[in-house]
Amino acid sequence: MTELNKRHSEILDILSRRGYAAIEEMVAAFNVTPQTLRRDLQELSDRGLLRRHHGGASANLSTANADYELRHVETAAEKAAIARAAAELVTPGSSLFLTPGTTVDALAKAIAERRPRGLRVVTNSTAAASILDRCPEISILITGGFWLGQNRALGGMHAAAFIENYRCDLHMTSIGGIDADGNLLEYRDDEAVVGRAMMRNARRSVLLADHTKFSRVAMSRVAHLREMSTLVTDRKPGPTTLQMIKDARCELIVAG
Repeated sequence: MTELNKRHSEILDILSRRGYAAIEEMVAAFNVTPQTLRRDLQELSDRGLLRRHHGGASANLSTANADYELRHVETAAEKAAIARAAAELVTPGSSLFLTPGTTVDALAKAIAERRPRGLRVVTNSTAAASILDRCPEISILITGGFWLGQNRALGGMHAAAFIENYRCDLHMTSIGGIDADGNLLEYRDDEAVVGRAMMRNARRSVLLADHTKFSRVAMSRVAHLREMSTLVTDRKPGPTTLQMIKDARCELIVAG
């Protein structure tokens, strides 16, 4: 095993144990230059073995999402742009299902800033509910269920059963990843089962996904892209992904 391969293995070992590591600390740990460490991370990222972030890297596992606070920083500007575009689809007096996630948190902020009167929201995200609480014109219902601390949310069969009592105009959701066949994937069954219930009970479903979601994998299948009415993303997809969206007959909105 060469020194480079040995270092690659050690980088992946650190990320698998800790989830995330900053470039500065890995530079110190391996006694290499920042340029060398960045080349290592790029090579491992190109092979789909980790996720690169500004200032660091995280594990790329189909069974684990990145830390909540890290996801708030990751592609924050892109998520804000997606949120502003998606918020325009929410009309006063309508009803709305919201799933958990940092992109949906950004959407909740954008909706609250628009202050739509008479909006009724049903959500399993305590984070989104807290953001929407700034706007007294919005009525909020929160599901019960199993506490999912990493996503500041509630999930599982109890949350899904709660959703079955309601029928909303819109279901707006982010997603853990989108595979090459158009499957929408999440990291936990407890989240996926609630997402499926919301989709069944909504008249229209809108997916919010930044460009990084098209290269991520997760284990739990929620739905297929063809079951979504609209996809809101931050940049025009490449030809293959664009064809997949077209085949799914899903409206595409590119924010900004």
